[in-house]
Amino acid sequence: MTLRILHVEDSPDDADLTRRHLSRHAPDIELTQAATLAEALVCLQAPASFDVALVDLKLPDGSGFELMNWIRQHSLPMAVVMLTGSGDQQAVVAALQAGADDYLSKGATSLERLPAILHDASKRFQAARIRRSRFLRVLYAERTASDIDLTRRHLARFAPHIRLTVVGDATEVLQLLPVDGTTPADFDVVLLDYRLPGLDALEVVKVLRTERGLDIPIVIVSGQGSEEVAAKAIHLGVDDYIAKHPGYLHELPATLEKVLRQVELLRERSALREVSERLGRALTTSPVILYTLRLDPEGATPVWVSSNIERLLGYTEAQALQPGWWSSRLHPDDRDAALARMGELPGAGQIAHEYRFFDGHGRIRWIHDELRLSQVGEGIGAWLDVTEAKMADQLRETRVAMLDGLVAGRPLSMILEEIVTRLESIHPELMVSILVRDTRSGQLYTAAAPSLPAFFNAAVDGLKPGVGQGSCGTSAATGEMVIVEDIRTHPYWAPYTDLAERAELRACWSIPFKDGAGQVLGTFGIYYRQPRSPDPVELDLISEFARIAGLAVERSRADAALRLAAAVLESVGEGVMVTDLQSLIVSVNSAFTTITGYTEAEVLGRNPGLLRSGREDQAFYRAMWSSIKDTGAWQGELWNRRKNGELFAQLLIISTVYDSDGLPGNYVGVMTDLSQLKDSEARFEHLVHYDPLTALPNRQLLQSRLQHALATAELHKQRLAVLYIDLDRFKNINDSLGHPVGDELLEALARRMGEQLRGEGILGRLGGDEFLLIMEDLQRPEEAAGVAKDLIGLLDQPFHLPSGHEVFIGASIGISLFPEDGASCTKLVQHADVAVYQAKESGRNTYAFYTPSLTVIANEKLDLEARLRHALTQGEFLLHYQPQLDIQSGGLIGCEALVRWNNPQQGLISPARFIPLAEETGLIVPLGEWVLRQACSQARAWLDAGMPNLSMAVNLSARQLQQPDIVARVAAILEETGLPAETLKLELTESMIMGHGEEVVVLLQDLKALGIRLSIDDFGTGYSSLAYLKRFPIDEIKIDQGFVHDIPNDSNDNQIAIAIIGMAHGLSLKVMAEGVETEAQRDFLAQHGCDAFQGYLFSRPLPAEEFTRFLSGTGPLQS
Repeated sequence: MTLRILHVEDSPDDADLTRRHLSRHAPDIELTQAATLAEALVCLQAPASFDVALVDLKLPDGSGFELMNWIRQHSLPMAVVMLTGSGDQQAVVAALQAGADDYLSKGATSLERLPAILHDASKRFQAARIRRSRFLRVLYAERTASDIDLTRRHLARFAPHIRLTVVGDATEVLQLLPVDGTTPADFDVVLLDYRLPGLDALEVVKVLRTERGLDIPIVIVSGQGSEEVAAKAIHLGVDDYIAKHPGYLHELPATLEKVLRQVELLRERSALREVSERLGRALTTSPVILYTLRLDPEGATPVWVSSNIERLLGYTEAQALQPGWWSSRLHPDDRDAALARMGELPGAGQIAHEYRFFDGHGRIRWIHDELRLSQVGEGIGAWLDVTEAKMADQLRETRVAMLDGLVAGRPLSMILEEIVTRLESIHPELMVSILVRDTRSGQLYTAAAPSLPAFFNAAVDGLKPGVGQGSCGTSAATGEMVIVEDIRTHPYWAPYTDLAERAELRACWSIPFKDGAGQVLGTFGIYYRQPRSPDPVELDLISEFARIAGLAVERSRADAALRLAAAVLESVGEGVMVTDLQSLIVSVNSAFTTITGYTEAEVLGRNPGLLRSGREDQAFYRAMWSSIKDTGAWQGELWNRRKNGELFAQLLIISTVYDSDGLPGNYVGVMTDLSQLKDSEARFEHLVHYDPLTALPNRQLLQSRLQHALATAELHKQRLAVLYIDLDRFKNINDSLGHPVGDELLEALARRMGEQLRGEGILGRLGGDEFLLIMEDLQRPEEAAGVAKDLIGLLDQPFHLPSGHEVFIGASIGISLFPEDGASCTKLVQHADVAVYQAKESGRNTYAFYTPSLTVIANEKLDLEARLRHALTQGEFLLHYQPQLDIQSGGLIGCEALVRWNNPQQGLISPARFIPLAEETGLIVPLGEWVLRQACSQARAWLDAGMPNLSMAVNLSARQLQQPDIVARVAAILEETGLPAETLKLELTESMIMGHGEEVVVLLQDLKALGIRLSIDDFGTGYSSLAYLKRFPIDEIKIDQGFVHDIPNDSNDNQIAIAIIGMAHGLSLKVMAEGVETEAQRDFLAQHGCDAFQGYLFSRPLPAEEFTRFLSGTGPLQS
């Protein structure tokens, strides 16, 4: 059966412990918890009911007594168990007197006893509640129906409050009653007929009394009236016996009520005896002394005092009851106030005060005294020895005062003197001397001893610790407490007997106080004017004061050391940063602020990561912390960032600071700013590797850079160029205008060349008027020639120098190439130097390659490139159109637009010369776009003139195809010219589209979506992948003229042409052959299924005018 408990406890820890213990060890107890009186009242007014209230005596908003009174006033059917403090017997007595069903003192075993106490309290409450009910419940065992009927009618008429539960045999009686005495019965009295089926009444009684131990009242009725039976019944524990004489029913109600009252009285007496015994046991161990006073006009006369007074104060009960005993033991300084307070009792009704009191051994005790008037005019009181609490308060106040003094910066001597004064006020009979050990000499000097004579303190100053040097000297030497009960007879004091006699000192106890490392800092001496043995309580107090003094000395010295350390830290040039174990900054010095720009307020509580530059990666910091964890330290260089964003190099040393237990407590980082050192190194590095006049790399650095460039070029199979630049006529300027002007010129031209190159290559000065330029990853020699030509033109411009001179200078440049002209730095520079002389011999102010033929080729290409750039803007390009015919019918089906360059000086220039150059220089993109626009415009013009709708084929270059907007450009030209998309056919070479995968597929699909047709030009010259070929949205394949040229005489070319035609038709593609020049070629291709052809057999490419005349039927084709 579940026992429902309301637990009212304001301590979260105690409440949690109780909940967890009951859930584990008493699962039949259901716990509801409340923390305050208000919460408990809310719980009690809720629909849920409780069996027991477990209430803490002291609550934040009231007391447990208030809650118990509320429960009783509202007649709630629940028991109340009070929780009291350990040893608080006064509260126990008050709780039981107020009506609590039980109590539980908090202690080591209280949780183990709690379940049994709760169950017992509930049972006792329910039993008492039953007894107090208005009905008398009777279990009536009778086998005769007539007797049952007579008894019912009689009781109904004359005792209606008696309620019968009738059974017919002994078995039913035993079933309805509890099996032991711990469970309350549902009946007040058992009424048994002597003759019962099965067991008779005496046998039932024997079971109930002997076996089950029930104390329920039992009455036996019998028709025999035998005295022998009555005697047996009484012997077995029957409460009364009634013979069935004619008027027995009239006796029955009174008999039932009488036996009930008798048993209840016995139960109450038993309960009182139990309470008395429990109170006696409580008082035996209680720290509270109870007493009563009789108040009369003469004063208060002691009447009774609890026996524990002898144990607690050392007085017998008889001594304590003597008139005047209490007032005579009061401390003189407290007597008047205590007596005056006692005089307030009649008017106030209750008082509480504290005073000092001499116990039976002459020691001073602090007593907390509470006294109240009872209803009969007696004084009922309790004494509690609060000496330890008072001492604890004194210790706490002394410790706080000491710490406050340290924080306020008071001198150590003042702090120690206050400690002495506080202890002497608690024990006026003693005198205190604090000696502090000098850190250098080790001798003891007086720090505080206000009650000792000055001559004594002067004599003690400079005492050298050692055994036999008085109590304090011996204590400081051994590090142990020294107790000298009589100075006159103790050997430690032999050298100082006369001094002690003069100072009237007879006993001395000395306690050493130490620092955290166990080193003696000084001694705490206690002197008495009479021989004195230590009292444990008193000695504990003195020891605590000694510890406080030691703490004050240690803290003071530590503060002094910290102040010294702080002064040192502030004076050093290195930045110091201290963090906690979570890497949060707790302190920095002023040098840290100077170095980083961050003030202390800006960095406190932040992670040092705010200084990170980002140059070091996470692996660097992981290695750093690994070293700190393993060795306790790390040292190295790194880059950090100042507050203004400037990066700076620093040397950082990180050390772990360990506490007294050897555990890490903090990390200290010491940083040295390496900025000036790094700047000096950089300046030195610059002086070593750079020309001081022009700030360009010098010969040494150029050699290193060229060596590295050669290694890279060789690794990646790249071309490299070395340009040797030699100034023309520089010696004349030096000789005529002087070396300062020459230096100005060198600076100016170095700056001009650097601005021109803008990082394109490595430019350096070899010395004098010679410079060197290294160019990497050249695609063609002409690039080096172009740069040389630009530099020559640049240096040919006049120089306006700071000195006011206008100077003209020229340059000759020699070029050597890797790998053609050499594979070493020496060879390349030598060959470039040779090329310079070739340039000078060619008339100066020009350039030359080490390989002469390259100079000619480069010049020609540069000239051609220059003219090519102007050709597009000057309208020098034109288109020729070569017809394309159906191979079977011979009918015209379209034409291919081919670009031609008509140069004013050279006439028509072969596409084989300028198209590759246009590809290299990127001019093919604007040129190709011009061709596409011109061809579309021409096709549109032919349509507008009524000509047949012929296919217009235009070649698309690789550079054009790589343009991200190529699809949009084609679409724009179609829209601009108005040419139907299906008329346009774009031809792409096989090598352009193969090997680029999905991106080309998507691009061709986008072009195809415009409605145009796509053709693969020069098919068979590349490496087609059939897997991709079938995915390309192309319409036609053009057989390269290289395979057509030897048809039908070359069997290999024949088979290739046949295979291409078969494959194309298998993919539903058209096939056109280009370069068809003979009828045999045409016939062979026609025979094997080729669809169309173009070539000189039918017509050469024609200018637009001739092609127009052919279309109009006014002109013949020219082959």
